[in-house]
Amino acid sequence: MSAIKGRFKAVLFKAGVFALVLGPVLGTPANAAPTQAQAGQVARKDTLIVPGNVNIPAPDIWNPYIPGTFILQGMNQNLMEPLFMLNYETGNIDGWLAESYTNSPDMTQWTVKLRPGTEWSDGQPLTSDDVVFTIQMLQQYAPQLNWSGAVKQWVQSVQALDDRTIQFTLTGPNPRFVMENLAGTTSQAIVPVPKHLWQGQDPVTFKYSYNNGAGAIFSGPYVVDTFASTEFDYKRNDNWWGARTGAFPLPAPLEIRRPWVGDDGTRLQMLASNDSDVDGPQTPSQLNALVAQNPNLKPYGPQGWVDPCPRMLTLNTTIAPWDNKVMRHALSYAMDRQQIVNVVNEGVGATSNFIFPTYKAMQPYIDGGQEVLTNAGVGEFNLDKAHQLIESQGYKLDSGSGHYVGPEGTTLSVDIVAPPFMEPWARMAVQQLQTVGVDANLRLIEWGIFRDQTGRGQFQAATDWDGCGSVVEPWFGMNRYSKSWVNPIGTAGTEYVDNTSNAGRWSNDQYSALMDQMGNLAIGDPQVMPLYKQALAIWADELPDIPLVQTPSYLLFNQTYWTNWPTQDNDYVQPPAHWEHFLKVLTQLKPAQ
Repeated sequence: MSAIKGRFKAVLFKAGVFALVLGPVLGTPANAAPTQAQAGQVARKDTLIVPGNVNIPAPDIWNPYIPGTFILQGMNQNLMEPLFMLNYETGNIDGWLAESYTNSPDMTQWTVKLRPGTEWSDGQPLTSDDVVFTIQMLQQYAPQLNWSGAVKQWVQSVQALDDRTIQFTLTGPNPRFVMENLAGTTSQAIVPVPKHLWQGQDPVTFKYSYNNGAGAIFSGPYVVDTFASTEFDYKRNDNWWGARTGAFPLPAPLEIRRPWVGDDGTRLQMLASNDSDVDGPQTPSQLNALVAQNPNLKPYGPQGWVDPCPRMLTLNTTIAPWDNKVMRHALSYAMDRQQIVNVVNEGVGATSNFIFPTYKAMQPYIDGGQEVLTNAGVGEFNLDKAHQLIESQGYKLDSGSGHYVGPEGTTLSVDIVAPPFMEPWARMAVQQLQTVGVDANLRLIEWGIFRDQTGRGQFQAATDWDGCGSVVEPWFGMNRYSKSWVNPIGTAGTEYVDNTSNAGRWSNDQYSALMDQMGNLAIGDPQVMPLYKQALAIWADELPDIPLVQTPSYLLFNQTYWTNWPTQDNDYVQPPAHWEHFLKVLTQLKPAQ
């Protein structure tokens, strides 16, 4: 990934006025739909401002399939459109670009029907040929592209039956094919790309810089206006197919600004001063202070929204001594998870001893697995056991340094990488490992570099959310530890939901076979539970990942300019502003003035 930097000069905040000063940026794409005003001339009441905390090193890459590409700067929420969306609140798979799907009785053939009138933002029709082209591209370039591993594994062939109908023939029964690949269990799904622009390109290197880089063509309700590493501005496409055909309301915001604001205090003050519309403080006390400053700020709910991605400490199981399950268990016993809850979340939230979020649909599996996890000691804080396990492997505690030293005289150390927004959890993990005698060090690295290094297995440990994905059933998240995802060190892994499947490169034949069996069963099949428990016992014994805590998200929605946000008492869809589901929020927001 290139290290292209934007010309960000200053962040000015004075008397309630927020401004980003940018150097020259590229202009509007020639074929983009006309919009009402030039950047910066749209009234505040017509502008949606969603700050981010990630500086994009390569802002000119608009190819969502290159591993490491950042898509949460608006590409995923404003431009790209999936065929379907999984709605956590209802449990339904709702149509988006597609209106319906059917499957053969044996679950080996799936037929998807596109909505009438789907169109790219340059005015060209979006048809079955575009979907077929995208799937075949992923097949051809597996495993080099995101999602290509799953497509290569499951799709035997794909064909366009007509302009609106796509037929997938699978390599075997897969009752989760649409949910897993075409709907997206968390942040994203496979999205079609326009054949007329991508054909003949090398998708492994294609940046998708259309018209000199200023406006990638997708099908969503917004087009790129300007961009740099530190701000992405989008303008509404008044000719968006979704509104023109009556499938969805035309979003009310004329412009969406997504600036990078590296300082948390500045970002939160922007929210209090009505210079942004949605953000998330890190603690309940920050949330309460902001609401006291600005009564127009509405929290998602009193205890926050539970993110589907519990925080974890991932160890690279190909690197000694972390290839030894005894040492992985030792580090797990060293984790005081309740202290992390108390410090990072001021006591709100919960500890975690597996990869599942505490969602209603997941509760039967959470309850059903507790005995297995408890017997294996997963989630238990016990420094004595941690010391015993480390010392059983020949390490001795050096009283001078306070660190363990191995038989060969080498200090027991671990290098932990994390993106900036994971710093609170990462620092707690480092502190607790230091307490037990491990010389732990933290390296905060930019998002794209983090994803690239962890995806290629070029790391020792990472604080992340490696098992994220199961929100209505256990297979999706658990299957991320299948050996099918393991690639050689230095080779990019297959990314799902913004991180790499099996980044720790753990390989277990029996576990993987159980995942294959579970994957052939329909959601809710009674045979899933016993297979789940068998697989869980292997996972708990081997401990390829170390669960830490659940992740409450303290979302605040500013109602000064926009109303009808997805809150706990108005939960029409999951609320994060950085996922594909925000497309639905955009169609539901209403002007306050």
